[in-house]
Amino acid sequence: MLIKIKKKLLYICLTFVFSNEFTPIQNANLNYIHARLSWPQIPQASHYELNIDDSSSSIQFNVNKNSYILTDFLNWGRHYNWSVCGYDQNNLVIDCFNNNFFSISELPDYYPDNVNLVYLDDGYHQGLNLLDFDGLAFSVILDELGNPIWFVDKNNFYPPKILTTQLLKSGNFTGFGAGKGYEINIDGEILFQTPNEYSVHHDFKKYGNSYFLLDNSVESHPCPEPCPNNLPEDINWLGDRFIQISNYGELIWDWNSFDFINLNDYNPLYLERLSINYSEDDTMDWTHSNSIFYNNGKVYISVRNLSRILKIDYGSKNLDWHTGEENFMNQIYFNNSIEFSQQHSVKELSNGNILFFDNHTFLEPEISRCIEFAYDEVTDSLHLVWEYILPYNLFSGSRGECNRLDNGSTLINVGRTGNIIEVNNVDEIVWHLVLENNNLPQSSYRVERINSLYPLAFSFELDALRGSYYDNYFLENHGIITGQVHNNGTSIQSYNYQLLDSENQIIFSDSLVIVSQSTGYINMNLSQFEVDTNSDYCVKIIPSSDISQYQEISFKFNEILGDLNSDSIVNVIDAIILVNLILNFEYQSNADYNNDGLLNVQDIILIINTIID
Repeated sequence: MLIKIKKKLLYICLTFVFSNEFTPIQNANLNYIHARLSWPQIPQASHYELNIDDSSSSIQFNVNKNSYILTDFLNWGRHYNWSVCGYDQNNLVIDCFNNNFFSISELPDYYPDNVNLVYLDDGYHQGLNLLDFDGLAFSVILDELGNPIWFVDKNNFYPPKILTTQLLKSGNFTGFGAGKGYEINIDGEILFQTPNEYSVHHDFKKYGNSYFLLDNSVESHPCPEPCPNNLPEDINWLGDRFIQISNYGELIWDWNSFDFINLNDYNPLYLERLSINYSEDDTMDWTHSNSIFYNNGKVYISVRNLSRILKIDYGSKNLDWHTGEENFMNQIYFNNSIEFSQQHSVKELSNGNILFFDNHTFLEPEISRCIEFAYDEVTDSLHLVWEYILPYNLFSGSRGECNRLDNGSTLINVGRTGNIIEVNNVDEIVWHLVLENNNLPQSSYRVERINSLYPLAFSFELDALRGSYYDNYFLENHGIITGQVHNNGTSIQSYNYQLLDSENQIIFSDSLVIVSQSTGYINMNLSQFEVDTNSDYCVKIIPSSDISQYQEISFKFNEILGDLNSDSIVNVIDAIILVNLILNFEYQSNADYNNDGLLNVQDIILIINTIID
């Protein structure tokens, strides 16, 4: 039986550009103990056996894809050796990758000496906790027991300080230091830094492909009445700019408090403080804003020194409304009010309500709390939906955050007190952590409950792959390239997959969306493409959440497997040629059907099966 085989059969040279083929890279020193391990595909492997040891103990895992996220076994200050073997369906070893090494760094010497779990029950909403140690100028991820999972070394930054604000869908982090906003990767390497023209304070977040930040703005204006006797007629006012920049550092949007807040709106306390030991370079701390939140054309800002929350229309920059201390307001928007003071971390919830941390400083009694309120722009009214009042001993005069979790619980960072608390939807404490160093509470700005250290983690494999990592991979493909993309991360991700020619021109492109911990399938129909067997081609998998974390496969079109006389047909003549090659102890790569480096009776059986089929 004769079969006509199309010349669109592939031998693919596999090269993973991202992650240097093996993750972690050889001899890496990691700043985390939840590690992603990945390795090149071993052709025809139905599963893998992964072994890790630290010279005193070892652990083994059986996995069905070429990557694994290890959340147990690793410890700080240890060295590890790992290996992986691929097994076929008969549980026979195909190939192994041995002698891979990495280490886990020691915790830094500035790590706090007491992170104490006070209370934990079954109501804890599963996940890890991303938070900053403001007083120690660095950030960590802690598990529910308070154990460190990840830290970012503050000495990677100058001056040495990094307070994280977000874990992004890409697995990168945003944060700010001394006047700088950053995007960093899991290793603490700086991927983006704000231009020198901005002096970032209090907040720095990424939304889409742009960043929002707070910057200072100083202008000279008349001293408000009654003006203290020792102050001049004109004084320096310290306001804020709320700025959006592109991922190239270009200015996109700018909202200046001097352009939109009336100068009659000021807090006399800060004018009084200015008059104490006044010098001509001093400024009145007019607004002292501390957070910015963007969602779908709405911008919410927290102006601490006016005890005010503002909603701004992004497109027009007009003020939709503000609420807060009415004694500092020239214009009142709502018919009723909610009393709060010196608040932090305003945000819009998925239900449209507003959640923030009310420090309640300078009010009687000084008791901090979380507040959720709804607003009606038609009736100009506010409605207190929920509050959680903290005990007297957890009053925080500054800092603090409230975060609503997916299960309805609320995660609370109690600012300067060094307490992190989770309360359920009936206000019961289900988790309580205390942060101390040298018997002193450690202040913190923010806390975020995250699913894992890896929202983005993926690998991919090609069907019918043959060959060896140590030689060339090849792939028999009847005009179609198929494979699997494994989303090992904890976030739904979209991917674009492409076929490119030697000049990086896109020949084929498609996309797929894969939910967490699932596999998606790529399918490239090449029947309409004429290809050059002498040219290089490339398959690229690009995650939409971070296009720099692509993985890439390079390949060439080559000879047809089994076509030993190059007539584009696999038939009995090729079988006879194969027998002669075996008898003469000769080798020809496209006759090696089972890719074992040998020509023998097994290859004869396989070529006969091809002819019969």
